[in-house]
Amino acid sequence: MKKKLLDKYLFWIVLGLFIIAAFIIRLKLAPNTELSPDYDSYYREWVEFYRANGIVKGLENAPGDYYVPFNVIYALCSLLPVEPWVPLSMIPFVCELVSAFFICKIFFLLTGKKETSLFIGGVTLFLPFVVFNGALWKQVDAVYTCFLIISLYELLRQKYRAAFIWYAVSFAFKLQSIIFLPVLVILYLTDGFLSETNEASSEKKKLSIINFFWIPVVYLIAGLPEVLAGHGLKATYFAYLGQTGELQSEGYGMVSYFPNIYNWGLDPYDEILTVPAVLTLLVVLAVLALFCYRKKESLDRNTVLYLAIFLAWTCLMLLPGMHERYDYAMLLLLTPFAVMIRKKLIVPMVVANLCSLATYSITLFHTDIFDMKVVSIFYVAAYIYTAIDFVRVINGGISKVEA
Repeated sequence: MKKKLLDKYLFWIVLGLFIIAAFIIRLKLAPNTELSPDYDSYYREWVEFYRANGIVKGLENAPGDYYVPFNVIYALCSLLPVEPWVPLSMIPFVCELVSAFFICKIFFLLTGKKETSLFIGGVTLFLPFVVFNGALWKQVDAVYTCFLIISLYELLRQKYRAAFIWYAVSFAFKLQSIIFLPVLVILYLTDGFLSETNEASSEKKKLSIINFFWIPVVYLIAGLPEVLAGHGLKATYFAYLGQTGELQSEGYGMVSYFPNIYNWGLDPYDEILTVPAVLTLLVVLAVLALFCYRKKESLDRNTVLYLAIFLAWTCLMLLPGMHERYDYAMLLLLTPFAVMIRKKLIVPMVVANLCSLATYSITLFHTDIFDMKVVSIFYVAAYIYTAIDFVRVINGGISKVEA
């Protein structure tokens, strides 16, 4: 009887312990607000601003440069009779749980391995950048990422309308989700993808251009709370344009502790390199789009997820003004993908995670043993390895290349 009970419930007990341990870790880290470079300067002040002015008046004069959904979150946090760090730590954790759940669903869809998918989803709760981002930094990258992962899940199921709506919600929360837009554009050009790795039983459902209109529609709807509060149409809807201008206005340079090529002496030259960098990225994306179009019969669920990860990573490598946190969503997908789908990526995946840990250590713990130039060498090398592997895979598809 005891053995039967263990066989039936041991896995679920372990999974439950994962979630409890993840919660306790965040509970221990969350009060340490002095480690966040932004909490006292921005997030706490924003919550206190809404407490002093009320939600309506606060949204009318919304502080910061975030778009409306995040401002609404900070406004709602002001209603709670606790220190701001409490909800600002717990909201990301809830979204991390949502992301972990849909990561389970994605990899169960791709592999059919239920317990392994559940396990790998639980493991994502312990990735250093996931833990530190919300619990210590009080950042909210987990929020837009959870909607992005739901979008990818629906995309892999070829539920295109749902995929675009969830992507639009993610975009309304954070501009950084734009690095996953190229995969949607390419899938439109390729008329979708094969629904299964077995071509004989696969179907291809075309992606209509109409779906792209969900992005501006949701964006406009998301801005209504501030518009109705009297913030103004231009001030509300041009928030992202203001964010892109911070490259010069706040002196970020070409990179802000993100381990890409701009750490190699190029950081101070944003005034002359920004436009060439963006145009170079557009050319690279156009070449990749052409390549995928020519090899569109190789696109199945596995390769589409790989495509999404690789395109996002490419954007991170070439776009100016990237911060140390901006690979959050990409790395959250790359990690289980390497373990469960493409084991040849385990080494670059581990390297990318270690580079991420190094950048968080510099920012949060002021560690001086890491040189960003050296960290960038390893990170770029991991990307180049992945780029070479990606080209091989698209040439034949993961199902045709030894994983």
